[in-house]
Amino acid sequence: MTQQQTVLVVEDSPVNRKILAQLLIRQGYDVLTADSGEAALAQVQETLPDLIILDILMPGMNGYATCKQLKTARATCDIPVIFISSLDATADKIDGFAAGGVDYITKPFQPAEVLARITTHLRLCRLQHKLEEQNRQMEAEKQKSEALLRNVLPARVARELLATGTCKPQLFTETTVCFTDIVGFTPASSRLSPEVIIHELNEIFTSFDRITLHNHCERMKTIGDAYLFVCGVPEPDPLHAQNVAQAALEMIEFLCKRNLEAKHSWQIRVGIHSGPLVGGVVGTEKYLYDIFGDTVNIAARMEELSQPMQVNVSSSTQALLKDSFLLAEGKEVEMKGKGRQIMYNVVKKQEHV
Repeated sequence: MTQQQTVLVVEDSPVNRKILAQLLIRQGYDVLTADSGEAALAQVQETLPDLIILDILMPGMNGYATCKQLKTARATCDIPVIFISSLDATADKIDGFAAGGVDYITKPFQPAEVLARITTHLRLCRLQHKLEEQNRQMEAEKQKSEALLRNVLPARVARELLATGTCKPQLFTETTVCFTDIVGFTPASSRLSPEVIIHELNEIFTSFDRITLHNHCERMKTIGDAYLFVCGVPEPDPLHAQNVAQAALEMIEFLCKRNLEAKHSWQIRVGIHSGPLVGGVVGTEKYLYDIFGDTVNIAARMEELSQPMQVNVSSSTQALLKDSFLLAEGKEVEMKGKGRQIMYNVVKKQEHV
């Protein structure tokens, strides 16, 4: 044995107790003894054995009652108990198993039989503990994987994937999409160290994540220094345009405050458009929930046409915001692939709303 194991011998006969103890000690076991059920219960409070050999006919608490009490205690319920008794009727053995015993040896016993049964049940116990540990590790890994999935995918999408293994693409008719892009980041990144670049993006996008979450929006992805988020996907929201506009204004406000103290100052362009789109999971090895459609493309064009630190919105978004936000007068622009379009700047949320 690689590790010494402990066996508790509970036997009121001093002769049998001594014989069993010497037999087990010769086999390398650490042996504890008790002469009654009460003494056995006191003994396990001090030292937990790996296995218990338990006589049935004892003064005071008999073996059945002792075993039942052992099985009700959390610390001792998994310790295998082998009954050893001169009672050899079938009913006695059934009572022993009903009390929680794993085996039953009839007196007078054969030393080889006792050792074989002890060895078998200790091996089974070790295998059981090993299996339980493996199950715990597997459950921990499963929880980590599920937590990671929930972290990279919208909550409803993650739940669907975990429950069914798939996520069907879906058309969302009422959504608002927002693109933000950091002004001048590409040339600036050529003069900054990689550590500084990642630190700046991490700090800015982490704050953007808090803002989108607070405004019931969903971050879709970041592409370099671009940040894409949406509202109305995958959960419908009648205030999708208002939520996105408010989040965009808070992002600009965050950067304005940050620029007062931060070593590196940044500005963003913001473009917003409202309309239908398709959402679905892309990939099988690495899951990515993405959005597709003209609404996404137009939001990107609105961002390209925006001035720094302004929230540029399309006419469809303006129609949804006009009663709750103050917007600058529209301006007609030429949009690539879309011809002449009118765009508006969101100034602030109206106070009376």
